[in-house]
Parts: sequence; structure tokens; C-alpha cells
Amino acid sequence: MNEFTPTRIYYEPAVLKYPQGREILDRYSDIPRQEIESHNRIPELRERPDKDFPQMKRYLILGIRKSVKLMGKPNSGDYIVPFTSSGCSAMCLYCYLVCTYFKGAYLRLFVNRDQMIRSVRKKVEDTVRPLVFEIGSNSDLVMENMVSGNLRWIVDQFSKLKTTATFATKFHQVEDILHIEHAGNMRIRISVNPEMVIRRIEIGTSPLAKRIEAANALFESGYQVGVNIAPIILVDDWENLYREMLETLRRDLLPGLQEQLFFELIFMTYGYAHQQINPEAFPNAYSFFQKDQMRPKGRGKLCYRAEYRAPAEEWFSQMLPMMFPDAKISYIV
Repeated sequence: MNEFTPTRIYYEPAVLKYPQGREILDRYSDIPRQEIESHNRIPELRERPDKDFPQMKRYLILGIRKSVKLMGKPNSGDYIVPFTSSGCSAMCLYCYLVCTYFKGAYLRLFVNRDQMIRSVRKKVEDTVRPLVFEIGSNSDLVMENMVSGNLRWIVDQFSKLKTTATFATKFHQVEDILHIEHAGNMRIRISVNPEMVIRRIEIGTSPLAKRIEAANALFESGYQVGVNIAPIILVDDWENLYREMLETLRRDLLPGLQEQLFFELIFMTYGYAHQQINPEAFPNAYSFFQKDQMRPKGRGKLCYRAEYRAPAEEWFSQMLPMMFPDAKISYIV
């Protein structure tokens, strides 16, 4: 349904120095490929028309991450780790990475993962208190795992550290990590939205029912599991759509999971890049962007105006404690 096999590969020559780089290229030996100077500079793709964006989302770019300097401070933890990938194969019509990368929001996989984990290890050794590292800010690690097989490695690395790693996912393919040692050091947030939003706006991601199944399986395997309602999109009839979604969560999430559940609420950010790309790339897409509800937010971005966001924030703040009395709301942004 949403498995990923690239239709074309672009790669930096340096990836051949890494076992993972060679393994991936060998595995996809029948896929057309092209050598590139840098994963950040692919003129052939940069010059493609906006209508080719969905086709480019089926490409895989292999490279070396140049900087692994930790960044802070995310709402989900203490530091953001520049990690093993950026972009993904999904075509969410609001994707925040499009605001930064424009058409370059395709999957880029970085094979120098040992360098990344050394950066984390050093920070853990130099810090007295327990830390939480956000490792999925620029990609979906469950989706990435379909190509890289990195999830087992990630869990194994953090199981050896006295620290916590966290990431969010819109995909359900978590089988690789259900029966391995994790030492309780992995916090996984399942992103959810009403099924209509998933089907018509979060194109290429897993259905809500599958995401709930993944949350239950991870909880039964001892992982810390949360629910990321993200992004909250104030579509027509949003109250009923999100009420139905919450009722589905209350019905289908395991009782034990609901007792320790935490929620993160993130309202949609939309970009000028989306306004340029989406009409060309997805001419028949569901119309959910209502410009009159939005205001500028930083460079090239828009967010909901207070008169629209505040009532929605109040609605969620009342509904969640009522439907999930044992859960907590970690943050609302």
C-alpha cells in the first residue's frame, strides 16, 4: 500500500566507501542511477517543473551528511539530532519540509550513521542529567527503514545509552523493532489525523487503523508510545472529524496504553512554496487551504490566525481530558 521502491537513484561517489551505501546500491542494481556532486545540488532536479514533484518523490538520493552538530531545543526533547535521512516518499500536501527544500523534499538517505551516533554519545557522556534526543525531525524513520533497514540499528544504539530517543511516524511498518532489546530508551509518537485528512491530504501514508495497530504493537513490546495529533487542519466540519478520530482512538487503543498515553498537538503551518507547487503537482487535490484564516509566520510560512486557532485549541484542551482522563498533553504549538 505504501511500501517504497525507488524509481531512480542519485548518489554521491563517497557513499561507496560505506558498507551501507554499497549494500543499498547493490540491492537496487536494476534501478537507473546517476552520480552527483552533492545531495544538496542536483541541477537536473532543481530545474524540473513543479508538476513533476510527485514523480520526484519516488527518487532516492544517497549522500553523506556534512554536519552532525546537535541542535536544540525541540518541543519533544532536549536536542535535535541531524540524523539518517531527510524528506520521505509521502506526499502530504502541507509538508513542512517543502517550506525549506521546495521540490527537494524527496528521500535523502545519509550513510555516515556512525558519525551521527558518536555525536549523541559524546553529548550523553558530557551531560549529568538524562537527555531526550529528537531523531526524526526531518524525515519519517519508519518510512526510511523500508530502504535503509536502520530502525533495528537505531534501537540497538540507544539501548546502550542512558538516554532517550524519540521520533514521530505516519507509517505502520514497525515489525522490525517489535521483538528486540530497547531498554525502554525509545519514545515513539504515532501521528494521527481523521481518516478523510489522511486519505485526501496525507497522500501515501498509512491509514488511521494501521497506525493504531502499530501503536498497540509498540506498546505491547515495551516502548514508550504517544499520539501526535499533527497537523491539526481546520477543514470544514473539523470538530466532527476530530471527534470521530478521538472516539476511534478511545475505542481501539489498548487500555494499558491509554493509561500512560501522552498527546502532542501541532497546528498546521502552510508555506508559500505549497501555494506554488500544489496546484501544478496535485491539480485535483482536496482544497483545504483557506488563506483568510492564515497569517504570516516567519519567512515563507503561514499559520492560523488567533481567532481561528484559539477556539480549536480550547476544544482539544477540553475534549482530550474528557475522553482520555489518564493521559497528558505534552504541548500545543
